[in-house]
Formats: sequence, structure tokens, C-alpha cells
Amino acid sequence: MIRLGFSSPGFSCKNRLRPGRAAARWNRNRDRAVEPFVSSNVESEPEEYEDDEDIVENIEQEEGESVYYYFVPPRNQHDPCPDEILTSNETLKLYHRIFHGTCVIAPRYKPAFCKVKFLPFSSMSPAELHGWERLVCFFLGRTQFVEPVKINGPLMGGVMWADGWRKSSKTGEWFGRYCSVARLSALIKLCQYNPEDEAASFREANNWIATHLNELAPGVLEQYRQLLIESELPSFAQMEYPSPYDPLDFASFFTFTMYNFHNEDHVDKDANTWTLVCWIPIFNPLTSSETDPILADGGFDMIGGHFTFRDFQVYLDLNHVFGVTMCVFRSQDHTHQTLKGVSPSDRYTRLGFSCQMSEKMSNAVVAYINTKNKACKIVSGQQVQIDNAEAKLSKKKK
Repeated sequence: MIRLGFSSPGFSCKNRLRPGRAAARWNRNRDRAVEPFVSSNVESEPEEYEDDEDIVENIEQEEGESVYYYFVPPRNQHDPCPDEILTSNETLKLYHRIFHGTCVIAPRYKPAFCKVKFLPFSSMSPAELHGWERLVCFFLGRTQFVEPVKINGPLMGGVMWADGWRKSSKTGEWFGRYCSVARLSALIKLCQYNPEDEAASFREANNWIATHLNELAPGVLEQYRQLLIESELPSFAQMEYPSPYDPLDFASFFTFTMYNFHNEDHVDKDANTWTLVCWIPIFNPLTSSETDPILADGGFDMIGGHFTFRDFQVYLDLNHVFGVTMCVFRSQDHTHQTLKGVSPSDRYTRLGFSCQMSEKMSNAVVAYINTKNKACKIVSGQQVQIDNAEAKLSKKKK
């Protein structure tokens, strides 16, 4: 184990360091912090703390990589400027900056609320780069099928899309998949839609995301899957409901954002306690040429766009490492905010996505499961949407 004596602004060591007791305290803090992320249910006995020695930051070697632990001291567990709608650059200087490697963030003596990993493009194999590129292409392709989200409380700028399964707002439907019937019918008319290809693309995206989530935080993946399966919710990779679960099914829907997306400080109201969020630097689809690649190149010039936890004075710097950033955090319990970002050249943007299970859709599924007359409404899966799109085309021909 490597222990580093880092210090945050205003930190002072009040007590004499006793190596043995400090190491034991560090181990207790670490074990408590990582509890949410490990897959095995290992129980540990609670221990009393002998003094208030200020261990704030440490680095430990775990399975061949350095994991950085930041224990937020009590004095920093509040928003220093609650009146700011968007955290200013001046206020951000007071925050603790997380910007590279793998980091676990926890209030001192408590379980972690966040784990983040920065994955540089330069460290990836050609196959890994190609996998992330295919995932970006999947999201870009979905903009042909779904409309941008028009109503989202915290949204302040940029564009957001949602896809997967949602509670239906249509009379006669229990719940269904996100889809614009108008867009789908236009694609069918142009012979640019294949249902088998659509299903395969969702399965590939689901498995890629779930595999990387398992590498980052297997315990969080287990919690996702437990909620999905015990609540009998559909996976976003399933085209119809009900369908057998795949070993990597884990969430019902996802959102993705581009074009300098930013929002208010907020907590989520989804059914899942933990949320996976990921950011990928790409060429701006609105300004890029056909010869530009999908993933951004070394000219990536995004400024700002950081992800903050105001109540802990911590932020994730998404610009220091040129690559993918993956993060899991307790989205119901702690406020979080994406700050405004910009590409001065307008050649680039950042694609962000997150995976959830909607509380409203969960309630709709419960109502469907408990009703005796399931036929009184329909579940709008892929085939229903195809039928609706083809019916729309037939009406136009008359």
C-alpha cells in the first residue's frame, strides 16, 4: 500500500501521527468506502474510532492499478455558495478536483457516494477504441428514431434524448419503448429500417456498457440487476415484454446528451439508487465533415462542462484526461450538476449518457403485473411500433 500525505486547502494535521493506528484507520475508512462497489457480500465488524486524525487522501494499489481515495472532511460537506445557479469558476477553485486515474469519493468514516475512472484514449487497444466508437454511433443513430426530450426539470442547455422503455402517456397503453412513429414510418418508407438490426444494436450497446460497469463497480451492476429482475422491469435491450433476461441486462432506459449540455443542481427521482454516467469526447455531428472520425482527436478543445457534487465541494474535471470518463454515484441522495461547457472551435462536443429505471414506469409495470385484465391495454414493444408506423403509411396512401 502507498500512503501519500496530500492535503486540501485549509488542512492542518492536529494530532501526532502514529503509523500503526493511522494505517488501521485508513484500512477501516477504505473498507467502509468501497462496500457499495464490491460484488461479494463480505460483512465487516464496525470499529470505534480512537481519535480524529485527519486522513483526507490516500492511494492504494489494487489489482495492478492505483486507486485514489478522497475522504471528504466534515468541514467540506456543505455547499459554500448555495445561491449560485451554476457554480462559478471562482467557487470551483474552493472545490477538490478529481481529474485522472480511478478515484473513490466518500464522506469521512462513511460509505462512498461516487467512484470514477478516467480512461485515456492513448491507453486503449484498437479493439477498445473501436468499441467506444461503435457505442457513439449507436447513440447517434438513435436520434433518427426518438425526438429530443422537451421537458426535463433540471435541463438548462444542450440537447437530451431518452430511449429504451418508458411509462406510456397514450390511452390504451401500459408502457412501451421510446419511439417517434413519424420518424419510424419515414425510415420504413425509405427501406432504411430493419428490426433485427435494431435489436442487435441494442444488445451490443447494452453488453458493452454492462461489461465496463462490471469492471468499474461490480456491486453497482448487481444492484441494478437485482432491482430490474425483482421488479420484473424490461431491459432496454429487450424489444418486447416480457422476455427472458440476459446475464448482462441491467437497466430499463438511458438518456444521452450533446451540444454543451448543462443543468441545475438536482437529485434524481428514478427507481435506481446508483446511476452510471459516462462522457465521451467526439466530433460535433452538426459541424463535422464526412472525413472526420467519430471520436475526437488531439485538437479537442472543450472548456468547462465539469460534473460537480456541490454538497461535498468536489468536481470531476472532464478535460484533463483525453478519453472516456465513467462514473457511478448515488443519484437519489446527493445533488449533482453538469456545468456549462463550450468548444471554441465548435468542432467538438461531449456525448454523455446515463442508465436508469424510471419510477413512473416501474409503477406502470407493477400495475400491469397486478391486474387481472392485462388485455385492457397494450404493451408497446417493437412490433406494436412497427404496426403503428405501417398504419400511418397506409393512411397517407389513401
